[in-house]
Amino acid sequence: MELLDRITDYLIDNELKLATAESCTAGLIVSELARVPGSGQSIDCGLGVYSPQSKNRYLGVSFDTIERYGLTSEAVASEMAAGALNNNDADVALANTGIAGPNPGDDDTPIGTVCFAWAFCHDGDHHHYCETRRFDGTRNEVRLAAAHYALERLPHYHRLCLESATQSQEETRSRRAVQRAIGVQLQARSDIDVRYEIERRRDFLCRVMQESGQSTLVLGISGGVDSTVAGRLAQLAVEQRREQGEQATFVAMRLPYGVQQDADDANAALAFIRPDEVLDVNIQAASDALLEALESGGMTFKDAHQRDFVLGNVKARQRMVAQYAVAGARGGLVIGTDQAAEALMGFFTKYGDGACDVAPLTGLSKRQVRLLGQQLGAPDALVNKAPTADLESLAPQKLDEVALGVSYEEIDDFLENREVSERAFDTILTTYRRTGHKRRLPIAPD
Repeated sequence: MELLDRITDYLIDNELKLATAESCTAGLIVSELARVPGSGQSIDCGLGVYSPQSKNRYLGVSFDTIERYGLTSEAVASEMAAGALNNNDADVALANTGIAGPNPGDDDTPIGTVCFAWAFCHDGDHHHYCETRRFDGTRNEVRLAAAHYALERLPHYHRLCLESATQSQEETRSRRAVQRAIGVQLQARSDIDVRYEIERRRDFLCRVMQESGQSTLVLGISGGVDSTVAGRLAQLAVEQRREQGEQATFVAMRLPYGVQQDADDANAALAFIRPDEVLDVNIQAASDALLEALESGGMTFKDAHQRDFVLGNVKARQRMVAQYAVAGARGGLVIGTDQAAEALMGFFTKYGDGACDVAPLTGLSKRQVRLLGQQLGAPDALVNKAPTADLESLAPQKLDEVALGVSYEEIDDFLENREVSERAFDTILTTYRRTGHKRRLPIAPD
């Protein structure tokens, strides 16, 4: 108990909250620590993750990492720790993966081999440390020794973190582990089979329609590549449903605020998509009326730019109100155009364009969406169009990349687990953490 008491005191004294991701020890670290009265205030959660699927599902461990390095590897342990730290309310995460026995690993890894990772979040930065050790004894003796070793080394690595004594190699490993974990959480992949993805996502829409009993798909078409690709997938899906003898309709919506500056692009997208039906609903009157009602009710803004920004979000939400009105009347599902690049940066309006029933572009980087568009035969002008949300009246056609402070090329490289500059990495990670509330369900009491 001396070790457990000491580690509990250390966690409490340093105001640390612990999360564990345990494969070899299967929850034993948390179980052992919980023997100490009062330790609960320093424990956030303990995850027992044996299978590769559970490591991927709950922690974002990449199957590519597992295949390349093996389950018993520091690379896998590092991604487990990163996932535990990213997904929970913790300052420190312990992870392990190894072979407790009675048989060696499939790759002949010796019994008793355990790979550990300790991850810390300090001043917004993540620090990762790894070790591989081999323990003697029976299966349960190995598990207990590994659990105690993970706890015993926690203060050592925490002090390194506080002293900023991490070497450049550890910093690089930390950054890449965080990058991989975020990419997997957003279902991003380095490479895709474009034709397969088109079929898979079309079939996904068909399956959701069948399972939900809905007969209509609804989507707003802006003239950008995302809505163009999602719209064409929707039209292909309803046509397939009709070939199967089912009733199905795709309703495309034009949702301008007043006069849309790039209306020609929206019309070109519709000509390419060839939707069953097009509804043209101008949202200006409804958006302006709501803003006027807010101001009549006493709402004030600090300046014109804040007022314009709020109105921009009203526009985005008004567009979704219109789409759900149509879906409700037609027995339909609303399609979202969110892809991994926008999800990573939180570049969508909460309960506006971020609200939908189905999101067929999930996991795709921006360049991968363009590849789908090219394969589908979309006009080059739409496929390669510079993205703009076009929500701010005082800054019409403002480019996404200007608002984001980083290019889509860099965002895509981050998602596809490629090298990015330190500046881009810091910008992306800071934005990802700041916009986390957009990717979560509403906060509820513990």
